[in-house]
Amino acid sequence: MRLEIFLVGLAMLLAPLSLLASQCQSDRVSLQMLGTRGPELWDERASTGYLLWLDGKARVVVDAGPGTVQNFEASGAQYEDLFLFLFSHFHIDHSSDFPAYVKGGFFTERKDDLLIIGPDGNEYLPSADEFLTRLFAPRTGLYPYMSAFIDGSGAYRIRAKTVPSSYKLLDERTVYDRNGIRVKAVSVHHAVLPALAYRVEMAGCVISFTGDMSGRFHTMPDLAKGSDILVAHNAIPEDQTGAGQLLHMKPSYIGSLAARAGVKKLVLTHLMKRSASRKEETLERIREHYQGPVVFAEDLQRFKP
Repeated sequence: MRLEIFLVGLAMLLAPLSLLASQCQSDRVSLQMLGTRGPELWDERASTGYLLWLDGKARVVVDAGPGTVQNFEASGAQYEDLFLFLFSHFHIDHSSDFPAYVKGGFFTERKDDLLIIGPDGNEYLPSADEFLTRLFAPRTGLYPYMSAFIDGSGAYRIRAKTVPSSYKLLDERTVYDRNGIRVKAVSVHHAVLPALAYRVEMAGCVISFTGDMSGRFHTMPDLAKGSDILVAHNAIPEDQTGAGQLLHMKPSYIGSLAARAGVKKLVLTHLMKRSASRKEETLERIREHYQGPVVFAEDLQRFKP
C-alpha cells in the first residue's frame, strides 16, 4: 500500500514537469518566409521556400524555389548551420534554387553531411534520389563538376532520402528524428504528381506545411493537428475550375482544414495572380470555418509559434 501511495505521489509531482516539456518554447523557434509566390513572374517576390530557426540558427529549409537563395542570404542564415532540406515535390518553383544553395555553400566552412528529403517520382517528376543524382552525378549529371558532394570526396556529402508517396500510402511516417527536430510526412493529392506535406516538431512547437495539394486524400487534418502554425498554399480562388482545382486547395477547404486540425495560426502563401487579387474573398471563405489568426505572408516575414 505504501509503495502504491508513493508511486501515485511521484506521478502527481512529475506531471507538471512532463506537461511543461511538451509546451511550445516559442522563444527558441521561428519560421521565416524565403518565398511566398508560385511560378509566375509578376511581382518581384520569390517562389516557394521557408526557413525554420532553432535557438538562433537556421536548421531546416522547406522547398527551394527561384529567388529563395537570395532571401536565405538576406535573412542572415548560415548554410553551414542547416541540417536538412525538405521538398514537398520537385516542381521548378519548389526546387530549382537547390544547386545554387550548394554552390554558394562551397565557399563556407561546412563539414557536416546534408540531408534532403522528398517524395518518390513518376514520369513527370524525379524522386529525391533522382533529383540529387541528375544534378550532380559524375559525367551524367547536369552539374557533374559538383559530383564531389555526392560521391564522398568533398568536404561533406549530400544524401537523399526518398519517401514513398501515393494514394495507397496515406499513413504518417516519421522521416527525420535527430538534433532536437522531428519531421513527419504524409502523402497529399497534387493531381498525378507525387507530393508530401510535413509536420516539423522542435522545442515543443509544431509547424506544419501543406505544400501544393488539393485536399482529396484528406490526410492533412491529422498531420497538422494542434499545430502552432499551419503554412497553407493559397494558389487558387474559390471558383477555380479545371486543372487548378486538382492541384490546389480552395479557400473554403483551407478554412475547414485549419478548423479541423485546431491550428493556432494560419499563414497563407504560394499566392498566384488569380488568388492574390482576391484576398478579401479568400478570407471570407476561410472565416466560414476558422476563426483564428490568418496572415497573408510576405517574403522574409518572420513568425513565432
